[in-house]
Amino acid sequence: MMKKSIRVFATLISTILLCSSANGAALFGIFEKKKYSPLIMFKVPKGTIKDCDEMEKIVKSVEKELNVKVERLDILRDRFARNLYEKIDEVEFKGKVPLLYHRESLQSIYGLDTKERVRAWAKGRWLPSKMSGIDGKGSGSDQFLPDEQEEEGELFMEEDLSELQQLGRERMMERLDNQEE
Repeated sequence: MMKKSIRVFATLISTILLCSSANGAALFGIFEKKKYSPLIMFKVPKGTIKDCDEMEKIVKSVEKELNVKVERLDILRDRFARNLYEKIDEVEFKGKVPLLYHRESLQSIYGLDTKERVRAWAKGRWLPSKMSGIDGKGSGSDQFLPDEQEEEGELFMEEDLSELQQLGRERMMERLDNQEE
């Protein structure tokens, strides 16, 4: 009687293994090979950092909208994830979490950002660098360069302009000066 029940159990398990996937290797997704995704999110456990929890919600909604998969790596629990995070962060030295990284376009988003920027990142589009203004929203509207740096930037720009472009720039500056007076 015992041998019969073991045989039935073994048959049942082998049937489940063979029917659970096309190649018979997966048992309810446990042994299933991970599919490649160019999108990575470096995060910390839920409840640790508020920005990380908010970004998780944004990423989930973008995943549903675009039907993409973002691979999540926990840098506090996984040593491999931490090492990979440090290698990616070597370029910009920001050290912020969450970090969204696109392996193919090499685009990254540090910290909390807007849904529109995350959507563009997930599509692999080019993300312009954002200046973090005083308001912290990345508008850059309240942040000005000191006069010395502004003049250096203007001199640098003038070197790259053709004669016609320099003439146009000079006339534009004259018009602006006349408007201020």
